[in-house]
Amino acid sequence: MTKNLLCAALFVAALIGGGVAAEEKEMTKAEKRLQKIEQKYQATGERRQCISTRRMPHSVVIDDSTIFFSGLGKRGYMNRLARNCPKLAFENRFAYQTIGTQLCKSEIITVLDSYGSPWSSCALGDFEVWEKKPKEKSGETENQSE
Repeated sequence: MTKNLLCAALFVAALIGGGVAAEEKEMTKAEKRLQKIEQKYQATGERRQCISTRRMPHSVVIDDSTIFFSGLGKRGYMNRLARNCPKLAFENRFAYQTIGTQLCKSEIITVLDSYGSPWSSCALGDFEVWEKKPKEKSGETENQSE
């Protein structure tokens, strides 16, 4: 009888312990990349059809369907592709060709492998406007009494 109770108690403990482990699962690379962006930027709800390539020289591939463009100024732009772009997150590099200095919705990006060879091509979506969060001033307190 005590053996059955012990087995039942161990089984319940394993179930409870498994639930805790599931809640504490490690973040994926995409979640980490997005979290890093969310620490510096916040979404405004605005959308743009095009962005200037001169002001947005940096990009971060978040996953196979999301790229964040940033650079000069206080804004960044999240682009959610029209569909998943195979190997985009794995290769973490892409190329595009524009006429002029604008990168626009529906323009095509090409995923490049580690040798620079083209892998797949995908269309860009709308550019969601994100703004840099104000920097917190260190060493200051809200209530200064003296």
